[in-house]
Amino acid sequence: MKIHQTDTEVLLEFLDYLKEGIIIVNESQNIEYMNAYAKEILKNDIQGINPIGKHFSKVIKNNYLYSIISYKNKRNFKEEITINDDIFLIRMYHINNKKILHFQNITPFEIYKQAKKDFVSNVSHELKTPIAVMKGIVETLENEDDPKSFKKFLQMAKKRINQMDSLINDLLILAKLEAREEKINVTKVDLSKIINSIFYDLEYLSKEKNISLINKIPERFYIYVDQKKFEILLKNLIENAIKYNKQDGKVVITAEKENHLIHINVTDTGIGIPKDSQPLIFERFYRVDKSRSRNVGGTGLGLSIVKHIAEAHKGKVEVKSEPNQGSTFTVKIPDRENG
Repeated sequence: MKIHQTDTEVLLEFLDYLKEGIIIVNESQNIEYMNAYAKEILKNDIQGINPIGKHFSKVIKNNYLYSIISYKNKRNFKEEITINDDIFLIRMYHINNKKILHFQNITPFEIYKQAKKDFVSNVSHELKTPIAVMKGIVETLENEDDPKSFKKFLQMAKKRINQMDSLINDLLILAKLEAREEKINVTKVDLSKIINSIFYDLEYLSKEKNISLINKIPERFYIYVDQKKFEILLKNLIENAIKYNKQDGKVVITAEKENHLIHINVTDTGIGIPKDSQPLIFERFYRVDKSRSRNVGGTGLGLSIVKHIAEAHKGKVEVKSEPNQGSTFTVKIPDRENG
């Protein structure tokens, strides 16, 4: 025989499916109702007991929540509180002498807000220095008559303009990757040829410190990637390997296929990365040595771009490094040919 649920039973069952907490406290301060999500949030307080019918003080141990329920004023209000390291927006309503509490986990939103705030702050900081230098150059040129000095200041201005241009270009690339605005157009690509092309583009940079660029990838080592995006990834890694290298150092590129994955390694003989910084280097604007990074012209976004491009190819990037012993960045992507 089929049992028909009442409207109230259907509603209560629906409330248990919500990923938002509901608690009803009656005028005797006893808990009249608590949905499944609220029980999950407060499981450390409840510890397996049935909270229904019990005075809230016997169940609620969180100080913030306790004070909210104890509040005598009958006006509706909302408050942000922390429960078990998560941030919740608590709204309390007074209906028919009952207190109805609504919990909404806003931790992801708060993280996003903080990330947006940090991003704006970081971009402003990164642009402030070159703009201040440009302003100083323009003010100096207004009173400069010597042609040699004039040319010197123009070169300084050009360097700062290029720095701002690189930052804006990297921001646009990163924004598109994070928003997933562009599809990954996978084609069959000869990895060795890509490396040789990047070496050619960066030859001017390697000559400044006499860095040897060594491509150990055999010809016709094919990978399936979005060529344009993957060239950006590899160029960022190789450019960093040159910039943070030592005089007369080396940059070596190798690759191998292992367990349905392709490992592409960019190894340098440079200054290395401290252990405590290694988990952070793929974050936007993170720099191990801020003064050194600015001297070599980095935007602080290159490795974040590398990470996002690797992930867009269902892969990842890892680093092994020791201070003063160099670094190896390894990009691991699926081997679509043999996977």
